[in-house]
Amino acid sequence: MNALVKQTKRRAFMILLFFIFSIGFLIYRIGYIKYAYGEEYEEKAVMQMLNTEKIILPSRGNIVDRNYHDLVLSSVVYNVILDPNVLLEQISEEEKEKTITTLSQILSISQETLNERISNNPNSRYEVIVKHIESDIAQKIKENDLKGVWLEEDTTRNYLKNDFAAALIGFVNQDKQAQYGVEQQYNKYLSGVVGRIFPMLKEGKYVIEETIPAQKGDTIVLTIDETIQHFAEMALKKAVEEHNPKNASVIIMDPNTGEVLAMATYPTFNPNKYNDLSEFIGEDTWNQLSNEEKLEKLNEVWRNYNISDTYEPGSTFKPILVAAALEENIISVEDTYNCEGHKTIYGQTIKCWKTSGHGEQTLEEALANSCNVAMMDIAEKMGSDVFYHYQKLFGFGEVTGIDLPGEAKGILYDADDLKPVELATSSFGQSFTVTPIQILNGFAAVINGGNLMQPYVVKQIVSENGTEIKEMKPVLKRKVISKETSQILRNYLESVVNNGTGKKAKVDGYRIGGKTGTAEKLPRGEDKYVLSFIGFAPVEDPQVILLVILDETEYYSEGSGAAAPVAKEIFQNILPYMGIEASAEEDEEENTDVEIPDYVGLELLEVDMDLTIKGLNYEIIGEGNTIKEQFPNPGTKVPKGTTIKLYVTQE
Repeated sequence: MNALVKQTKRRAFMILLFFIFSIGFLIYRIGYIKYAYGEEYEEKAVMQMLNTEKIILPSRGNIVDRNYHDLVLSSVVYNVILDPNVLLEQISEEEKEKTITTLSQILSISQETLNERISNNPNSRYEVIVKHIESDIAQKIKENDLKGVWLEEDTTRNYLKNDFAAALIGFVNQDKQAQYGVEQQYNKYLSGVVGRIFPMLKEGKYVIEETIPAQKGDTIVLTIDETIQHFAEMALKKAVEEHNPKNASVIIMDPNTGEVLAMATYPTFNPNKYNDLSEFIGEDTWNQLSNEEKLEKLNEVWRNYNISDTYEPGSTFKPILVAAALEENIISVEDTYNCEGHKTIYGQTIKCWKTSGHGEQTLEEALANSCNVAMMDIAEKMGSDVFYHYQKLFGFGEVTGIDLPGEAKGILYDADDLKPVELATSSFGQSFTVTPIQILNGFAAVINGGNLMQPYVVKQIVSENGTEIKEMKPVLKRKVISKETSQILRNYLESVVNNGTGKKAKVDGYRIGGKTGTAEKLPRGEDKYVLSFIGFAPVEDPQVILLVILDETEYYSEGSGAAAPVAKEIFQNILPYMGIEASAEEDEEENTDVEIPDYVGLELLEVDMDLTIKGLNYEIIGEGNTIKEQFPNPGTKVPKGTTIKLYVTQE
């Protein structure tokens, strides 16, 4: 027994001696390493800490209208991050259960889902559970002091008025990339400056943490007026509901500076849900589309129709032709033109919209009646070289330089390719293409005294503290016609609204000028038209000019002047808002009766324009494009404003 005890004590002593020797050796080894390599290891540790720099993302700058009304803001949100390694290895089961249960309740995520994320990624330190939760929800998570979960600060873009001016503003996608519109064009100003948290050496040995705060992006002040934009979108929405066009747009601009006051398009989208069109085309319809079809539709609505799409301008080009011919003394205000309803050029017969002919007309009447034959006569006298020169002078075939991405140039014939037939069709706005912003800008030069301006949508860039960084000034690109020629055209274009094809845009008490346009799309003969109207006010001193486009609206079902009433509604709203006072007494139209012509056998385009000029309304009965019967009968005299019934057939 004593021998066993002695043996046990001896073993315990040997073990104790071993531990003492081991501890002594470790102390010696640590001391040796400290003495021999201490500085080297300390330096490595410090360098490792110095390489742990963190980035602070800046808040994106705001976008406001010209009156500093907020349109786009960035707000602080939080991403909820799980640390599976901590939850599985470093805390108790009770603490883990508390984290899972509490998060499930706050975030409305099942406990099974959370547990699955943890178990599938046991070594992960960063698992994003939910993105972009609001501050109030984040606060609930903070109050519960949960282990293995933390909140990552982030920002999100808020488009306060949803689809308001969406094509102009653009959007920021889920990867923080600015796309389209002002967001993309002015991204370098809106992005701000990234901040950093990084360690620094103090006295060569100690590491302290230094922070360079992020700098918020600059504020972009648009030329857009929120109220004018609202009136434009309201009128456009009403027109879309009535006419169901493929595309539609409105641009409102200050003709003297090039400042865009409103820019609206259809179809549109909500930048807050930039990749989801269900609220516009219906959830069922959207969900039935394939991914390719969805992407195609998204690309269509993201693209700004007003600057990226081209079309044949039709009769809205005619004032530019007349202005050029007057400026070059090729024609004079005393000239007259005889329209027989068509003109034969090199064996090819080209019709006027009024196939029965306008007869003898002055230059002013030819423009008011939108006579194609008169325009062909003018272009023939002008010749292809001068015609092409003025096309380029007025900015066609080149970008306007508007401060938005994706601007198209349009397509023109080269001067050498403007043969007699091409010159004739080009004279009334067919066979070449423009963008909406191009034709509006060129038209503005006709009525503003002859100055071709560079349109723009951003007025000012301001820093977070209110300091002005950049102010955009009006840019005169070139002088295109004289003030005298411009004055003549303003008066002629007033006649278009008072007595011609633009009567539907007339606003009592205001002197308004303008021009309608009806352009048949390619391929011809399929009854697809672009209907447009460009108007300005007041005639004596133009302060505002606008363009309305209804693309692929069948004129025979809505009338070739369908765009003019949209302009009238906008003018009625924005002219008083802009402080533009009525400049003329309300015209008292003569109560003379109008004799109804024989329309049987004519096409609706011709009849529509003729009735508009005569101050008569009409109702379409049946389907088709050719008049087969009318009521009242030809030769009947009726008061202005009477509705004529037109029975149509499809030939």
